[in-house]
Amino acid sequence: MVSENPTLNRLVASMGLSPTMAGAAAIACHPDPVDLSIGEPEGPPPLCVREAAAAAALEGRTRYGPVAGLPELRDQVAQDLSHRDGVAYTQENVIITSGGKAAILDALRCVLNPGDEVLIFAPYWPSFRDQVVLAGGVPVIVPFGEDYLPTLANLEGSFGALTKAVILNQPSNPTGCVWDATRIQVLAQLVQRYCAWIIVDQVYGTLTLERPETPFLRQVPELQDRCIVVESFSKRFAMTGYRLGAAAGPLPLIGAMVSLASNSVTHPSMVSQHAGIAALGMDGKWEQAMVTSLRKRRDRMMGELDGLSGLRLHPPKGALYLFPNITDWLVDHGVANDIEFVRRLREESGVKVLPGSVFGAKGHFRISYAGPETEVWEGLRRLRVFLKSRSVCAMAKIGIER
Repeated sequence: MVSENPTLNRLVASMGLSPTMAGAAAIACHPDPVDLSIGEPEGPPPLCVREAAAAAALEGRTRYGPVAGLPELRDQVAQDLSHRDGVAYTQENVIITSGGKAAILDALRCVLNPGDEVLIFAPYWPSFRDQVVLAGGVPVIVPFGEDYLPTLANLEGSFGALTKAVILNQPSNPTGCVWDATRIQVLAQLVQRYCAWIIVDQVYGTLTLERPETPFLRQVPELQDRCIVVESFSKRFAMTGYRLGAAAGPLPLIGAMVSLASNSVTHPSMVSQHAGIAALGMDGKWEQAMVTSLRKRRDRMMGELDGLSGLRLHPPKGALYLFPNITDWLVDHGVANDIEFVRRLREESGVKVLPGSVFGAKGHFRISYAGPETEVWEGLRRLRVFLKSRSVCAMAKIGIER
């Protein structure tokens, strides 16, 4: 019997929106909502970036271009990564992509065969898990320890005969954690032993807040021939809407990604690529100012949340977020889980954050300190009131029951 309607791909039909995008799109009934759910730097990109984009559009530099990206931009990315990662890249090792997200998905599609396993470290960016599934792989979630990083035992025990790739994101979204040298060395040995690929998502690399950036390959350069480094202009230069990223890796993999792109997106926006050339041509002072601002925001938010009853904080070393543990608070206040906490905070206080469950970490929530400064501090004020007023209500209830 013929079906009445054509069907959809089962994987895509069951996936739904990205949890981070869905959280940002959630409608708050509060008359004056404050959105601290999305990691988007405040303000526009640098002026020279905007001017370069406008000039490219006005001058008609918007025709088809090379599939791998403009040679000048590829060369800039290669030079930038060679300097930061401490290994040698040429433009042939680089493909320009429509954002960092596309770089990760295309890399996965080029290395995975159906049933291959990919290790993902919790807490994780949820798109990692979904992209592995879309590429035909099987995500294997590696649990985290007290420091939000995997124990050495869990790290070693997660590799197996089916392990084809590993995704490492640092500084981490959502925790802001950075792996220590010991874990990096153990991970590198395991990747070599199991002949696996490693995808290093370092889109927050230049947003390291505690010390100079220490990229993965600078510590283990011997893995360059099996490492795909993913970059993005979104966070580093506040170019989120430009959808511009890059991947660097060994020539066979980059060649496969170029072939894939030629049959899918063709190449990223030419306007965005010209903007990217301007961004990488700057002297670094704009980026330094952003890091200084983010460090001050992190410290202030940490200071105002530290000590609140029921919260446990782990200081992030980079990125744009705090990731408080509210397990005790949920128990003390009879709130079912972090998803319910986020819903109540949004509806009662108008503050939008993301539940830790979508990052593989129940009993947590993610809050961004990167948005418009007035919104960040207003959102923080409301969050404190919400947490403390609930505490007062809980204490009063205990007193009545006694």
